[in-house]
Amino acid sequence: MQMTSREKNAVIIAGISLVLFLLLQFVLFPLMENREKMTKNVVTRQRQLEEMEQMQQRYALFSQKSRSIAALLNERASGFSLFSFLEQNAADIKVKERIAYMKPSELAAEGVLKQSMVEMKLQAVSLKQLVAFLKTTESPQNLVGIKRITIQENNKEKGTLDVILQIVSVDQVVNAVN
Repeated sequence: MQMTSREKNAVIIAGISLVLFLLLQFVLFPLMENREKMTKNVVTRQRQLEEMEQMQQRYALFSQKSRSIAALLNERASGFSLFSFLEQNAADIKVKERIAYMKPSELAAEGVLKQSMVEMKLQAVSLKQLVAFLKTTESPQNLVGIKRITIQENNKEKGTLDVILQIVSVDQVVNAVN
């Protein structure tokens, strides 16, 4: 059975088409898909690398802050007590007799640091006395800060205030091992 030239051309074109189809389907398209996946993978890895670098910078900042807190704790007077610090400040500002109560408490320790808190109520203090007391109490070098403050006008003495303060201090845990 002899094929005519027309049939031979048709078979050749069909063969070439089949080979092209097979090349496209099983070689070129998988390579393109693989390249696309690789490109997406590279973009994802770059994003992850940027996130890791940001986390590394945050860790370095936290580590630096931790060292500075430790340095401040070492510089602070030994035997520092938030309660006595507040009593001394109140005496210096002459509001000690205006203290209604002082309630000390300790917050949960995290690692080698713990927080001490004193809730204190001042009654019938002037705005000038309150500002002076807050100025001396908020002490970054002693790691003492105001957590919460509630101010109300005193009903008994005109021009005075009743103040409830929550004052927090950072301390080292006594039995912490370095």
